[in-house]
Amino acid sequence: MPCQIKNESNMDLASIEPHVNGLYDYFDKKIGFQKPPAIHFDSDPSNQSKVLGKTAYYDPSSLEIHVFTDGRHPKDMLRSIAHELIHHQQNEEGRLDVGGYMGEGYYLKNEEMKKLEQEAMLKGNSLMREYEDNLKIEEKNSMSLKEWKNNELNQQLMKKFGLLQEAPFDGGASVGKAQLEENEEELEEGRVNPRAEKSDKFVGHEDRLRPDRMHEEEELEEGEEVIEEGEEDVVEEEINEEIEKKKNKMNNLKESIKRIARANKIVLKSLNKRIK
Repeated sequence: MPCQIKNESNMDLASIEPHVNGLYDYFDKKIGFQKPPAIHFDSDPSNQSKVLGKTAYYDPSSLEIHVFTDGRHPKDMLRSIAHELIHHQQNEEGRLDVGGYMGEGYYLKNEEMKKLEQEAMLKGNSLMREYEDNLKIEEKNSMSLKEWKNNELNQQLMKKFGLLQEAPFDGGASVGKAQLEENEEELEEGRVNPRAEKSDKFVGHEDRLRPDRMHEEEELEEGEEVIEEGEEDVVEEEINEEIEKKKNKMNNLKESIKRIARANKIVLKSLNKRIK
């Protein structure tokens, strides 16, 4: 059975009310209340100016929790409600009516009430922390599920544009970056440079120079002789053409990535609704 929330202050309860209900439900699950208390949000400007003023109190006769709202953080008000909910449990169990002094400073003069207050402070804060941490874990798991759905959606877009990637899609940035880095490495290492010596590829891998590769070395020597005989200009032209092709390829890849990123922003909103 849900608790009653009565707003008798000027505070907007839109943000805190779901947590009040959630906190009460969690305490009820852990404790098992017989009846729900009525939670009143009160305003007292004169109390706000007092550093050691009231924050909340429990009325055992009416089963009401009163929380003062002036100048307080919402989480601090939830902590006060948690404390008073333990007093509500003590009242339902018949342990709150201990007699003795109940005036100003009763915590110091009434040993039985001191024990009940300590129980409310310890148990109230403990269950409040459990509620908070459980809620954060649920929100984190919910976000993980949402991210998974978005990743699935992005992979669908990648397939649509002909770019298949197993890794989570990040707008095409990682795909383009990896391809560009690979192309730059090829240019730097000479793997696409016809003038690079093939023997460089076997540094550290001498075991690969098997006898069946001797013909390759002979062909390389013949090619070098041709270059020495005056065909440097032809080779240089071929190198420039190869480099230009690589540059065009990278430019085309960049344009494709930009188109995918723009399409992703447009399509993501509409398709994401269908997944939810």
